Amino acid sequence: SEFHDILQAIQNHLYNTSISVCHPDFQFYRDSCYFLSSNKSTWLSASNSCLKIRNSSLVTFQTLDELDFVVENLLKPLRINQAFIGLNANDIGQWYWLDGRTFWNSIFGPLFYSYRPDTSHCGIIKQINRTKVGIEGRDCFNDEERFICKYVQNHCYAKNVCGRGGECMNIGLTYRCRCNFLYCGRKCDKLSSKGIQSIIAMFIVILMGLIVCCLKFDICSKYKSKK
Repeated sequence: SEFHDILQAIQNHLYNTSISVCHPDFQFYRDSCYFLSSNKSTWLSASNSCLKIRNSSLVTFQTLDELDFVVENLLKPLRINQAFIGLNANDIGQWYWLDGRTFWNSIFGPLFYSYRPDTSHCGIIKQINRTKVGIEGRDCFNDEERFICKYVQNHCYAKNVCGRGGECMNIGLTYRCRCNFLYCGRKCDKLSSKGIQSIIAMFIVILMGLIVCCLKFDICSKYKSKK
């Protein structure tokens, strides 16, 4: 019906799995949007500024390709050599991305350059030369640099977000997994009660089928032996 078509169109818009439109002044790459500030600020102020823009955060990198995108599309066109990123160190010098991942155990560890280790606890991305990019430490409270913000626009970019038992749906700043009847849970990674019942019922049907086949085979065997 026409009403059903309209309802489906609204649902497809709300739960779009291929969203690529970013907030003004942000650039889109794969599943996220990126922004380079026009002003300089301390790392702490930069972190707060990002939060005010669509609840983004200082950029954290997942892959070298993502880092290259930021350098080639945000820094180089404006001839900006360095900018704050979402990387900082704790009191004993252990470096972490803002999303909780350790830095040294990642593919980015070899890019790090030491810089005033006694006072440098916040990270910047820096163009060492035309072909080389490094990550350095800066003073969180006193040094001022431009900064790069990032937020996830398409939570459903990774096709395995909801596992094999669900469908990912973008909803505003987050996402939801729509599970098929066999699965439940936030990421559709647990069997539902209906799923368990269906599996048990299927097992019983198969078992009954095997029993019937065995009985028929036994009856046929006895009949042939009597002949």
